[in-house]
Order: sequence, then structure tokens, then C-alpha cells
Amino acid sequence: MKQINSRSFFLALALGAYALTTLSLHAAKGKTEEQWIADLDSPKASVVTAALQKLEKEYPTSTKGIPRIKALLTDSRPEVRRKAARVLGILHAEVDAADLKAICALLQGSTPAEIIDGLKALRGLKAASVIPEILPLLQNPTPNVIRDACRTLAVLGNKDLIPKIEPLLSHPHSAVQKDAQDAIFLLKAKS
Repeated sequence: MKQINSRSFFLALALGAYALTTLSLHAAKGKTEEQWIADLDSPKASVVTAALQKLEKEYPTSTKGIPRIKALLTDSRPEVRRKAARVLGILHAEVDAADLKAICALLQGSTPAEIIDGLKALRGLKAASVIPEILPLLQNPTPNVIRDACRTLAVLGNKDLIPKIEPLLSHPHSAVQKDAQDAIFLLKAKS
């Protein structure tokens, strides 16, 4: 009889742990858009970036969070600024000159990842006006920054940019050469 009680206890304990885990996961998944937007005010950067990710994935057509996301472009935390810019680009949000200026600040970042996030964000926005700020990145010492600059110019620019990209066809890194060639091909296809 003791074995049955012992087994039953452990089975009940395991089922209880499973139920608690499932409820916790469901509660996190079940947040409303308003709750995710409220999380944007958190002092914890990880909470804010998680909320930005959820808003991007679960509410991509909503406009309620866009003003709050734009406000995060000037947040003091680099990871928050980067994620906010990326989300706005992914959502193809309407941005104004002040928003573009804040995103372009990432192009002056201290790390290649920060610069690349700025470039990726710009690709999803109507941002042809910032092409002059992207062009210097074609001379960046980091090949991946150059590659993303080529990709961004291919999206935002026109045929006039081809002469600026052509020197990269003889860059020492073959991946840079390939992205330069791809950018030129895309720019030539534009009317």
C-alpha cells in the first residue's frame, strides 16, 4: 500500500509541475497587445526587447504600438534602440525625419552589429533621403558592414549609385564582391 501511495504522490507531483509549467507558458503567450505595449515601459531591457519581438510577431498590422516603438529609438539602452529600429523596419512603419535621424544614429554605432541593425531597419522603410549617410559605410573596415550597406543601397537607391558600388567588385573579400554585384544587378533593374 505504501508503494501505491508513494507512486501516486510522485505522479500527482509530476502532473502538478506539468500543469504549472503549461499555465505559465500559456499566460505568457496569452498577453494582449495592450499588455505587451505596457511592457515597453519596463526598466529591464530584456523585457522591452521581448515585448518588441512579440508585438512584431503577434500584432504586425496593428498601429497601437508604433508610437511607443518610435519613442524607444532614443532610449538610453543600445539593445532597445536597435530592436525598436529593426521592428519598425520589419513592419514597414511610416517614419518621419526625426525617426530616420534616430535610426541613422545607429550607423555611427560603436559595434558592427549596431551599424548592421541600423542598415537592416532602413531597408524596410521609406528612407531614400538617408542614402548620403549610408555611402561612407562602403569604406567601413568590417566586411559585413559593407555587405549590408550594399544591400540597403540596392533597396533604397537607384542606378546613380552603381559607380559608388563598382569599386567593391575588386574587394579582397569575395562575399563583399558578391553583395556588390547583387546590388548593382538590382540597381540596374530599376527604372
